[in-house]
Amino acid sequence: MTLALQGNTATSLGVQQLASAFSPAFSYLRILRNLIIPMPESHTVPTARIDAVLVCETGVYLFEIKAWRNAFVYRKKAQQSPPRWFLRLHGDKNAREVKDPAWQGGRKTTQLRSLLSDELRLQYFVLLPCEGIELEGVMPAAVITQHDLPYIARLVRNNGRLARNYPLLDEQGIDRTVQRLLEIQGGLTLEDHLRNCREGSTQPAAAARASAWAASNAMGLQ
Repeated sequence: MTLALQGNTATSLGVQQLASAFSPAFSYLRILRNLIIPMPESHTVPTARIDAVLVCETGVYLFEIKAWRNAFVYRKKAQQSPPRWFLRLHGDKNAREVKDPAWQGGRKTTQLRSLLSDELRLQYFVLLPCEGIELEGVMPAAVITQHDLPYIARLVRNNGRLARNYPLLDEQGIDRTVQRLLEIQGGLTLEDHLRNCREGSTQPAAAARASAWAASNAMGLQ
């Protein structure tokens, strides 16, 4: 029994689950996989990968897809520092620390927000699509499992249609938004991003991490 599937396998599974859950709620939607976006010059890694981007009537939804499975997911919070995330395999007393997915997605969301029109709703989730995942304790509302997806699809549909601060997108608006996302990616490829990751630091500076965590809190991701 392992803690994680291969990343590509989990992403494919997550995209399939997104299509299955959101299609009954929306008559037209588009899903982009492995969208690569440029990051600010201050970042050690000049690009970021968004595992899945779903564009539908009510806006743009980003999904950080994690390959964790057969494990308890929990976090430990401290007043003056970002929360630490852990995985513990079912039946095992030991846990291992993992990168904070809310922090990872929060910095990508902040950057993409700066590159898109303010008239677009932009929301972020951490999707855990694999079997055997249990969430312990109080987790951010943005962290969801495959079982939550049908509810999330109905929620974003209903909230989006009731809210008046963002216009709804018709099919042409959805296609234009997808085209804009592809323009942001430009000539960047997944291979470019993986090379950038290898060349850059594997651990962000503590100050940058704390700053991004604060930004995530301000966006309601925690």
